Amino acid sequence: MYNMFTHSRLMIEYIVLSIGLLLIPNTLFGGQATGNTLISQNADPVIIKGFDWSLPPNTPVESYSGLIGEGDSKLKTVNNKFVIVRWDQSNPRRGVYDFSAFDTQLLQLSPHKVLVRLEVNSSCEAPGWALQQLRATKDKSLIFWDKDYIRLLKPYIQAFAHRYAAYPQIAGVQLGIADGEYAGSCENFDNKAGWGEFWMSPEVVAETVRNFGFNPDIFESRSKEIIDLYAKAFGDYKYKLAYTNYGPSFSWGEIAIPYNQRMARLAQYALDIGLGNRDGIIEQWMNFIAPIYGSFLTDMPDGTCRLEFSDDYADKIHGRYWGTENEFYGNKGFVLNANGPYENQPYRFLVSSLRALQMRRNFMSISEADMERLDHPVYKTQDFLSYLTKVMGKQMENTPDAFVLLGERYIAGSYAAKNYAKQDCVKNAGDKVAIRSFGRWLVDSGTSKPAIKVYMPEAENFWGQDYYLPEGVDYEYFARQARQFKFDLNDPLSRMRCNHGCPVEAKFTFKDTHKTALTVFVAEGKSQSIKTQGDQKIKTVSFKLHSKFKNKLSGSDILFQSNKGEIPLILFRMNFL
Repeated sequence: MYNMFTHSRLMIEYIVLSIGLLLIPNTLFGGQATGNTLISQNADPVIIKGFDWSLPPNTPVESYSGLIGEGDSKLKTVNNKFVIVRWDQSNPRRGVYDFSAFDTQLLQLSPHKVLVRLEVNSSCEAPGWALQQLRATKDKSLIFWDKDYIRLLKPYIQAFAHRYAAYPQIAGVQLGIADGEYAGSCENFDNKAGWGEFWMSPEVVAETVRNFGFNPDIFESRSKEIIDLYAKAFGDYKYKLAYTNYGPSFSWGEIAIPYNQRMARLAQYALDIGLGNRDGIIEQWMNFIAPIYGSFLTDMPDGTCRLEFSDDYADKIHGRYWGTENEFYGNKGFVLNANGPYENQPYRFLVSSLRALQMRRNFMSISEADMERLDHPVYKTQDFLSYLTKVMGKQMENTPDAFVLLGERYIAGSYAAKNYAKQDCVKNAGDKVAIRSFGRWLVDSGTSKPAIKVYMPEAENFWGQDYYLPEGVDYEYFARQARQFKFDLNDPLSRMRCNHGCPVEAKFTFKDTHKTALTVFVAEGKSQSIKTQGDQKIKTVSFKLHSKFKNKLSGSDILFQSNKGEIPLILFRMNFL
């Protein structure tokens, strides 16, 4: 029977939420779990210590995705492997191809997938018969714009693609240009200093201009020839080609400017003809904000920017190898010198990996032997690795969760203005542009202030973040603080998954700074509240909800509220049950 009192009560609740009041009287809901309370008596909110990376039961791993190891490890979460194939060893004589060693590796690694790097950029790894017709820089990087290089390389790439392009075990093949340096003798592989990742130092650029006729026009035209060579050889499987370096940096300094300008055109060309991508240094997590990566900035009322990802871009790259590297961990000297002490590594890996997920990276290379030893009682790194294997590569139709990482992170105004000079949050910010949150299929839409300061001091080399940090800034914030937070679920996703209502588990990771009660609201009603202890620990509280997520709460879908005082919120993650 239609109940006028129930109807009136719902209308009052909706009005109260819409005008943004921070506290809704329990009397509107009759106290215990009743008609408008979204949680049953046997499913109370639950708080655990630290982060919660659990997913719905039996969440499968996406078949074309995963973590890629660069060595030997017992980690079950890292099944895919990185493998190199040398030109000299697999093409010992003109027209003769011997991939038997690679076949053995594939058999040993089966059924796991591999990412392949063809070592074709250095005189140290070119076959002797070809070297007679090739030129190289002083540090042994082959002159890739020579017609002879392209002519001699072409049949080798064709032979490899003919044999392996369609092979399911091959996840990706890196397409690198230049960068074949060796710091010493070719006899010692440890001297290798160039990885075919499409860059040159300013000194090498100057050498090639002086001695080998290099210029920006030749650079662009020959690079396109090499891209086309690979794309035509791989045909229908060109989506596996992991084009390295979508960024604008072929080199640095004044000599690099005209070459870097061509890099943007080359990256767009590779993207438009259907190639995949493998970038690196995701450890610099506020890098990769240019539109070429699918990123864009949204102005927020408080003057900050919100970093988002384009659904149209996600559709465009779907199905391609779309990877990154997240590898600078462990106790190696070069890692600690570049990125600070070992103790910061769980934090760095957490933030950078979430950024990779936001960018829809479906593969991520890691130094898994170092990750095997890395863990943290709050961040729960080993649980997080398991989480990553199950959420990488997911799309709207099958993702087990959505998330948004809060906080406030800073980039220099000049760095942001390269692509976003017209954004209010950039042009009005001076040299310190504040970016408040980033996520995958969830955005932070409320009013809050930054909380939980994390220092990245100069004495620790700014943890490798100084590439884009504003002058004088050696910190970021890991959370945002408010009495009420607002979140919006991606509209296409909510229409696809929740058009008739769907059950979810909302997980809020926060710092328990004081005694309060936490409650979640959606348009259909509210959860039961749960009390905090005020013990200053980082915790995660989980609520089971049911909603259509139709933007009915002042344009938002979900409110998370403290009934007394502000709470620092780090991460909101929502599992689809």
